[in-house]
Amino acid sequence: MEALVGIALRFTAGRFHATPWGRHVNEGVVEWPPSPWRLLRALVAVWRRTLPDVDQASVEELLARLSSPPEFFLPQARTAHTRHYMPLGAPKSTALVFDTFVALSPHEPVVCVWPAVDLSPDQEELLRQLLDNLPYLGRAESWVRASLVDQVPPVNCRPVARDAPDPSVELVRVLAPAEPFSLAALIAETGSLRSLGYLSPPGSRWVTYALPEGALEGPRRSRRPRTRGAQHPEVTLVRFALDGPVLPRVVDTLRVGEVARQAAMSQYGRRHDGRVSSTFSGRAEDGTPLQGHRHAFYIPTDEDGDGRLDHLTIWAPGGLQPDELEALAAVEELGRGRESLRLSVIWLGAGRPEDFPIPWLGWHRRWRSQTPFVLSRHVKLRGDTQGGTVPKQLVDGPEDQLRLELRRRGYPTPVSVRRLPALPLGSGAGPTRSSRAYRWYEFHRWRSRVPPAGGAYGFEMEFEEEVPGPLLLGYACHFGLGLFVPSE
Repeated sequence: MEALVGIALRFTAGRFHATPWGRHVNEGVVEWPPSPWRLLRALVAVWRRTLPDVDQASVEELLARLSSPPEFFLPQARTAHTRHYMPLGAPKSTALVFDTFVALSPHEPVVCVWPAVDLSPDQEELLRQLLDNLPYLGRAESWVRASLVDQVPPVNCRPVARDAPDPSVELVRVLAPAEPFSLAALIAETGSLRSLGYLSPPGSRWVTYALPEGALEGPRRSRRPRTRGAQHPEVTLVRFALDGPVLPRVVDTLRVGEVARQAAMSQYGRRHDGRVSSTFSGRAEDGTPLQGHRHAFYIPTDEDGDGRLDHLTIWAPGGLQPDELEALAAVEELGRGRESLRLSVIWLGAGRPEDFPIPWLGWHRRWRSQTPFVLSRHVKLRGDTQGGTVPKQLVDGPEDQLRLELRRRGYPTPVSVRRLPALPLGSGAGPTRSSRAYRWYEFHRWRSRVPPAGGAYGFEMEFEEEVPGPLLLGYACHFGLGLFVPSE
């Protein structure tokens, strides 16, 4: 068998964020294919952070074997971008930043191939460990699962001479290690090199690759789901990103959830002569409320922990029909004039909870409140209220109602439940941290015409075994209240 080394890079979020050396992020230029220089630097970072006991000589010898420019298999992909404001320069100033990235399927890996390169068993094991520990490639949001592969697909991107005669071939330059290989050059700080005016890092070279035809013009993901043809797995969940001049605060979760329901029902009615989807409305044809919580949950979430709602998830455990998906795909804005709410929504994808690498959609043992658990019944005091000998007892208290809700939804009884006083900012999925905390009573807790029966509480609960998300309980849980997220 011919010697070769193959590395598969599976971008689990479906995005590769990387700006080529010497280019500004706002130029909208993406690095494609991923540069060998970037990959080897990432392996060095993984070595220093996760395998510090491995000696430098072993790592240097391994990377020297991989310093020649690899060939690639590039799956279908296309470029996309987001726009957001960031504080740059002077205090309180903001600047518009374009974040351009390569969008590709999380199920189709990029494969780097070094033909005629053979590794010793020790080198192969070291490389396997480094790849297992690699969390991302490029910027930190480019989550990756990297692994060695024995069988590689036919390569479609190879190094070529810059004066390639075929004018139909698109040529790109990517950075690679120079010969002879220098580990010291590879680990030099980028900021220091730029401050010294280097046009390219010492110890590197530019390698020209010929991209396959239409490399970044892959098929667009249609927002209109297919309604004919072969059967497809049932869709129960749709994800959106929220965008607007000002994102709403997390305490306005219920308001945003109600507006999302109105938008979904409105788009459905426009397409079906004013008819109503029972999945979206939560009511049967005769107007009676549906039972069993199989209809849509409208879940606004703060997933970077800054106190602002940035995503919307619509989850219907009973399934979403093609006509309902078409209505959701047509939603482009959430708005309600009297509350000055105007938000753009950006379609991220549709599928089932397990299709999305979002922590609160997965399985966990310990869960805590992200929005308040609001009581749906009044707390009662039972006993002799006229001064008798029977002491008064709290009946149907907050913990009792929480356990009852879990039992009715088919969840096991938690082994422990404790109250949480507030939601601290920085408790989302991102790195933000703040001393600010929202008390549960600060959340908006009144649905239109349907007031709550009791107060608002936060809990942390632990189960004997892992249980699945999404986990929403209590009053107005179909509009984002009572949302639990993993405690880990």
